[in-house]
Amino acid sequence: MDEISDHEVARQHYQLRIRVAAVVMFLFLGGLAARLWHLQVLHGGSYEEMAQENRVRFLRLSPSRGRILDSQGHVLADNRAGFTFAVVPGELKEPRTLIEHFGTTLGMRPEEMMKLIEKSHSIPRFRTFPLKTNMSLEEVSLIKSDTKRVAGVSVEVKPVRVYPLGESLCHVLGTLGEVSAEDVARNASLGYRPGDLTGKTGIEKQYETYLKGVEGWERIEIDAKGRQLRVLEKQDPVMGADVVLTVDASLQRFVEDVFKDRAGSVVVVEPDTGRVLAMVSKPGFDLNLFSPSISRRDWKLLTEDPLHPLENRSIRGVYSPASAFKIVVATAALAEKLVTPDEKINCKGEMELGGQIFRCWNRHGHGKVDLRHAMIESCDIYFYELGLRLGAERIAHYSSLFGLGKPTGCGLPQELPGLIPTARWKQRNYGESWKDGETLLIAIGQGYLSSTPIQMAMMAAAIANNGKIMRPTIVQEIRTADGKTVFAHSPVVRWRLPLNDKSLTLLQDAMVGVVSDLRGTGKRCRIPGITVGGKTGTSQVVRLATRSEGDELVPYHERTHAIFVGYVKDMPKKIALAVVVEHGGQGGESAAPLARRIICGYYGVPDPDGAHE
Repeated sequence: MDEISDHEVARQHYQLRIRVAAVVMFLFLGGLAARLWHLQVLHGGSYEEMAQENRVRFLRLSPSRGRILDSQGHVLADNRAGFTFAVVPGELKEPRTLIEHFGTTLGMRPEEMMKLIEKSHSIPRFRTFPLKTNMSLEEVSLIKSDTKRVAGVSVEVKPVRVYPLGESLCHVLGTLGEVSAEDVARNASLGYRPGDLTGKTGIEKQYETYLKGVEGWERIEIDAKGRQLRVLEKQDPVMGADVVLTVDASLQRFVEDVFKDRAGSVVVVEPDTGRVLAMVSKPGFDLNLFSPSISRRDWKLLTEDPLHPLENRSIRGVYSPASAFKIVVATAALAEKLVTPDEKINCKGEMELGGQIFRCWNRHGHGKVDLRHAMIESCDIYFYELGLRLGAERIAHYSSLFGLGKPTGCGLPQELPGLIPTARWKQRNYGESWKDGETLLIAIGQGYLSSTPIQMAMMAAAIANNGKIMRPTIVQEIRTADGKTVFAHSPVVRWRLPLNDKSLTLLQDAMVGVVSDLRGTGKRCRIPGITVGGKTGTSQVVRLATRSEGDELVPYHERTHAIFVGYVKDMPKKIALAVVVEHGGQGGESAAPLARRIICGYYGVPDPDGAHE
């Protein structure tokens, strides 16, 4: 009985041990299964990526940016090899060690480096993130050996933009800058990453999608210390397309030299095609300051300069066109048949309207003048009368026919439209009705009216080409790296002025008289052997009721702007141009001589008055 009892007890103990072992085994297998489910199902993809990336690194291969060339094939913007110090967030284990090793050599403050390292966590863990670009060869040689001692760092070779002509064409070519978070989000299809550069102004911005190129990549096998073992797969980058400008760099530099030490703008165009041959805005800046990034000191100097060197005055400088606008008023009066070529208006030096006296620039008066002589001598009284006959609305209409009041569409970003004022515009902006006296001011190109130098140049071009309003262009062609042309400029006639041949001939003859006649306000642009048509303008900045416009005691920023628009159409190569000298005084005294020198340089003839400039 006892033997049975002992046997039964032993059996029960054995079964208990089995049950306990089964429970333990079940719990162990359950825990293992849960862990496997956690690793493989919930986080399988992540751990697989980590395992793979610990063995394989994905590197971006930046494409060379497309070049920018002038019309003769001279390189205006190119690339050179640049060095970038980068980190791989997923491999960087000791940020403090990195900062201690490289901070002094790179000339970077510890807090600056730590901020960038923290920012690197916003990208995939095993992609490179730049800490410093444009490293010198000395910096590269000093840190190259240490990169093997600190995991998660590398030195990459990336193209860096260079501008061989420095300041020349700076506003046209434009600048590059690091992409913002908004750029990355807005242009996701272009594949931007933090640290990438993109066009911010000028051609670099307007044609970014062509110039950028296509990024390449390579997958490399690395060891536990991050050292490269072999390339597993590679896709070569594709260089960006070349953008060929209509600008002639030699003419551009000549004009820049003529305009040296002045503020303002010169725009030179082909009247029959709209091609921009030169676009000068002064003062300027060295484009290489921005490549690959501008220093805080240089940025502060440029942005705080009272002459605003970063502004492209050719397309963004807005000036009252002054008497150059009389071209528009004369066109309108002839088209509307409100004046005949022979009709004479008596200029006594002043006229009264609504109890207010409006004076001519010639206080003694011009006597009886017809349209031709009113243009030649720039008689204000004559154009006051035409302004009254036309009215503000018709003046505005013909201004728009000349392309004023809207961007020209020349191919550069951020172009300003200028302003054509109307009664509706004044009511909307000032809550006041239009006055007849304001029509008189508009008729001589003053008052609220404003235009840009490129608009003025195209206004002159329209008279030179017999009434065609051309769309100006600054890009001649775009070619891919393999030589395929993806864009080629063809002249675009936007519309034609509603003028008959007789009226056009009259206007052209009058503008030639402005330069060739002894009484012409533009006589300082006269060139023997070349027939120049032109019109001067003296644009008021502030009302100078009691002071002479030529008074040297007038503060610089209160002096008038000097303007000259003109053209040459009797030479094999026609040109039209606008010259605006900020605070330069009278157009005939300051702007016309500069136009003469530019025209002489363009045609390769001696400047007849060069010794006096």
